[in-house]
Amino acid sequence: IVVPEVGTGLNKWIETGFHDVCRVGDLWTRLLQSTRGTRRADADGIDEAQPRKRARNDPVRIQLTSDDGVEHPFSSAIPLELLQTLKSDFGQTPLEDLVWLIRVQDTPANKPTFCKVNPSEPLYTQLRYQTVLEFPTIYVYKQAPTEIGGHVVTIEEPHVASTEIKVDTKSELPITEEVSEGEPITEEVCEGEPMAEE
Repeated sequence: IVVPEVGTGLNKWIETGFHDVCRVGDLWTRLLQSTRGTRRADADGIDEAQPRKRARNDPVRIQLTSDDGVEHPFSSAIPLELLQTLKSDFGQTPLEDLVWLIRVQDTPANKPTFCKVNPSEPLYTQLRYQTVLEFPTIYVYKQAPTEIGGHVVTIEEPHVASTEIKVDTKSELPITEEVSEGEPITEEVCEGEPMAEE
């Protein structure tokens, strides 16, 4: 996860073990609500005013909710210094006011293209219809970027399945099929005599 508006220095971290059935917004909110990175004893009883030798490297332990509603323990690798900065700079910004982006693969460097991510939906529902790296990078902004490195930024809407309505001409009942962009629609053909045209 990269937060470019934090500025120079530490503005990103890598989460291992974050499953795509979880929501990045849930991760963000739980981290900002955690007691780590504050000037009082945290959940582990560590006084951040006088941290023990390796307190900065200790994981931040939170609970994450999966798409089935079950909460699971999660240990975040966010550095304590960055967590303190995010709490200070983003703590009062509502989740829905932030811009969540993932870079579209195979686009030239002089045409930076991103796709929006809904932080309130599980990642797999949004990444299903696009090419992503094994460990995708998610960018978080207060304001959507208009240019990066002097190049104009293109931001696409999330890739989701569209619902197409077809009508069965025999019964005139609608048939709903889920069709994703770019996938061919195939029909199952039964063996036997061809149907005579009316």
